[in-house]
Amino acid sequence: MRPTRLFLALLALLGTACATTAREVLASTSSSAAVAEQRAFLWEVTRPGAPDKPLYLTGSVHMGRPGQFVFPPSLEAALARSQALVVELDPAKVAPRKAQQLLMLLGLYTPPDTLSAHLSPETRALLPEALQRVGLSPETVERMRPWFVFMTLSVLELQKAGYSEAGGIDRLLLNRAQAGNKAIVELETIEGQLRMLASFSDEVQDLMLREQLQGAAQMATSMARMATAWEGGNPEALSQLLFEQKDDPAYRPFYEALFYARNRQMADQLVALFDKPETHFVVVGAGHVVGEQGLLDLLARRGFQVRQLPREP
Repeated sequence: MRPTRLFLALLALLGTACATTAREVLASTSSSAAVAEQRAFLWEVTRPGAPDKPLYLTGSVHMGRPGQFVFPPSLEAALARSQALVVELDPAKVAPRKAQQLLMLLGLYTPPDTLSAHLSPETRALLPEALQRVGLSPETVERMRPWFVFMTLSVLELQKAGYSEAGGIDRLLLNRAQAGNKAIVELETIEGQLRMLASFSDEVQDLMLREQLQGAAQMATSMARMATAWEGGNPEALSQLLFEQKDDPAYRPFYEALFYARNRQMADQLVALFDKPETHFVVVGAGHVVGEQGLLDLLARRGFQVRQLPREP
């Protein structure tokens, strides 16, 4: 077991609104070697016989340090050629009150039920130190479901290390799109994402939280590896980082819900965009893009031509 893998998967997939609303309820250095590979983490997707109507697809890491992600010229050019930006979620369209209500409904136990009653002894033993490190009391989390504790602790740990959603790739692209008056298209809803997380069994939620507690000290290093893979245009490295445990029976429900089912739904939505007059630039969690049953794989299986673009246009 490699600690933090499940959190990296979530971070590579879920929209920034999840991290934002979790905080409201609670009221890496770039690699020059990667850049030298001259590939962008960017793909051009076209229908056979229609090369002049591309769809551009990149993956996002939803949190970053200030100035960490610098877009290569080819990505800037693709964004300039597009009239619409496609995202998982647009935080500007998430009503804070509704999101808070959903988190309370889906992320909290109804008294007298408690977090401790749903955790394994091993996970319970790891929790106090982690709470102390981020400044939370045991009473604060005792009503939270394990998945909600997992997300809360993960975000707080990354904030301590200097990461924020403001430095995430999709947030940077949203800022560019809004400044350029581009249309914003959402693929998912905050309710759908939260209900997906809440649907995990107690066993999977306990596994998620235990991995987070075991691997908190390595989180910044793992984040740097993810950023390096993105900066180097290296989908293979990112796939290895995120999908190492995909064949483990204990992890299969996690990967099916978080990756594969959502990938199939997103692929259907992206195919429909080709019938629209606009050129679309798509940014979704990087884990949606790579690996078997990733969007690149699913679109290629449907007969679309998929080409990774170089850093230079």
